[in-house]
Amino acid sequence: MHSFFQVVYTTLQAVATAIFHPWFLIVIYLMYRMYKKIGDMEVTTLLFMRQNIGSKMVQSVLSGILIGIGASILLVAIGLPIHLSDYMVFLLPIAIMLAMINFRYLCFSYAGGLLGILSFILRGQMFLGVKLPDMNLDIPGIIALVGILHFMESLLILLEGAEDSIPMIIKKDGKFASAYMMQRYWPLPFALLVMEVVAAVPQGSIAMPNWWPLMKNIVDHAGGVIVYSIYPITAVLGYGDIAVSMTPEQKSRRTSLSLMAYSLFLLLIAVFAPNRIWLQGLGVILMPVLHEMLIVRSQIRERNSKPLYTYPDKGVRILDLKPEGLGEKIGLRRGDIILKINGTEIENYAHMKSMFNNYFTFIWIDIIGIDGKTRCIEHQAYSSGVNDLGIIPLIQEPLAVYRLENMESVGLFKMFTGKK
Repeated sequence: MHSFFQVVYTTLQAVATAIFHPWFLIVIYLMYRMYKKIGDMEVTTLLFMRQNIGSKMVQSVLSGILIGIGASILLVAIGLPIHLSDYMVFLLPIAIMLAMINFRYLCFSYAGGLLGILSFILRGQMFLGVKLPDMNLDIPGIIALVGILHFMESLLILLEGAEDSIPMIIKKDGKFASAYMMQRYWPLPFALLVMEVVAAVPQGSIAMPNWWPLMKNIVDHAGGVIVYSIYPITAVLGYGDIAVSMTPEQKSRRTSLSLMAYSLFLLLIAVFAPNRIWLQGLGVILMPVLHEMLIVRSQIRERNSKPLYTYPDKGVRILDLKPEGLGEKIGLRRGDIILKINGTEIENYAHMKSMFNNYFTFIWIDIIGIDGKTRCIEHQAYSSGVNDLGIIPLIQEPLAVYRLENMESVGLFKMFTGKK
């Protein structure tokens, strides 16, 4: 038990070191720019921003640190080591470069797959009289790293993926409908278990149980011994999705479960890959391919499915609720359709707005929810009356209409240059 606490303490030290690394600050800056861009979209649709960028940043950073600590302790405790190569430092820079094309490439599954393929190609051989570098990457370790990162991402998506989803108006089959864009980013400082070959066991080493580590990576250690150390590393996790045919909560849960299955599959490959070259090659290919398949399948399903939040024939569809407005206080929800107010059928938003010129001191509202169930909400306002429900409606002439195809292919280059 004493050794376990020593491992936890050392792991926490590594996570703290990662937090103060320059790469962590770069990730924080990129997050700020992305959240600012999202905030501009929110203002375009709603004319206000529900949560300021600073609050979003604080929540994302704290969540990323907490998940990073928990995952690091788990990663070290069960033993998923990686043999650190000089070329491993290119993982995050490659991920950021790929994100210039599309945000979804800000992911180690693509960067790790690319490095893995290059590692199979570049093995120190001669080519046209030039000696190519030997990357000597630990392929099982990279697969394990990608697996554990996506397991952390699946947990964050499950807990926070649907929070602060942004309403956007789309046009499908000639009719307006609302969809909800989910964009979340988390900086991830964590501790990586690293294998090293040394001449002798250093003083202060911690004895671990015989079964540890779980993944028995094969390293040439002739003339030396293998020791395991804990190394700080910085990553960034991002979630981008659009809910058209289901609620943001349903969409984020489905995505989370898919990513969890994906991560467990990669971890299974990593455990059995150390002495199987064919399995390493398969893992390197499947890392980006399966990840891309999950995303593309989800996009196709949303494009081809009937929107959940369509413009109603009668009544008013609630696109969103104003922060601390009356609608939020009395229990109105996104997607609700207001059918009647004080027994009068509502034709459209203009009709409803004109009704509130009466400053009702008592109102009852008949509503049909997104689940198809009807309910009635009552509210008393004898002192001042009610002249506004505090809702953002889905209207027939919206200020901005978005194309799903455009929202699926936004990259850092477009964000920094401002190009459409």
